[in-house]
Amino acid sequence: MSFVYADLPRPLWFLPDVDLRDPAVFLHEGTAYVFFTHYDFRQRRWHVGLSETRDFREFSPIRLVSPEGYASPGNVLRVGDEFVLCYQQYRNFPHTLCLARSRNLRDWSAPEVIFNTGPENRWNVDGRVIDPYLVEWRGRYFCYYVGSDRWGKPSGHNFIGVAGSDDLKQWVDLSPEVPTIGVDFPWEEPDGNENNCVVWHEGRWVMLYSASLRHQCIAWATSDDLIHWRKQGRCDVPVLPGTENRFGAPFVIEGLGEPGTFHMIYQGENTAGRVGFFLLESRDLVTWR
Repeated sequence: MSFVYADLPRPLWFLPDVDLRDPAVFLHEGTAYVFFTHYDFRQRRWHVGLSETRDFREFSPIRLVSPEGYASPGNVLRVGDEFVLCYQQYRNFPHTLCLARSRNLRDWSAPEVIFNTGPENRWNVDGRVIDPYLVEWRGRYFCYYVGSDRWGKPSGHNFIGVAGSDDLKQWVDLSPEVPTIGVDFPWEEPDGNENNCVVWHEGRWVMLYSASLRHQCIAWATSDDLIHWRKQGRCDVPVLPGTENRFGAPFVIEGLGEPGTFHMIYQGENTAGRVGFFLLESRDLVTWR
């Protein structure tokens, strides 16, 4: 790749006729595969989109890699000789989590539903799940998800939970009693948290997530086991032109720049309510510039 952070524009990527949301990036053989929610706000149509870049300045023409009504790609994992991509079914209620599979990162299978919470879950009152993110650790897969008690109601919250699997097909809810990330601080109000990503850093797991929907910002938490998390507060993220309304949906890209640096691609909403992508750099996952 020919990535030079100092040369990047802000916003990183903005389109006049489509909102770009929920970014996820997979680096492979010198190319960054950028997955995202492609939202046609005029027709109110959702798809998972894909574009390729080698420098984060020029992006290939967008491919729609899901049926209409699917959104919020979480991340890609390499599993054997194929790639798996997680995202959500948003067309019909209840919303569910899905996987798609590919051999080449460009052509993807039809989505297969993998998870929704069951009657054992005590906090996902709405019985729907969105915003998946996959982690492989010690021979097991973990899938973070967002449940809620606010769908179709004047108030309520989104919460983050986690499920586990040995084969990406059969899943068990690992947070049936209480959410993994609940709502505990004023900056998570009035409507809760969503859109998380998880990375390993300095001997522990670090989660970045969107805190609050209405007043969206980015917060972080740490864990030793991927199930129990300690909230650490809000990340230090500057308000850039184009993110004045709110910003969130963080995705940490590892291995993009110099050793010891992380890069975060995320969505920002401008004062007109339009959404595009931004990219910042950090050495500690907390302070971003």
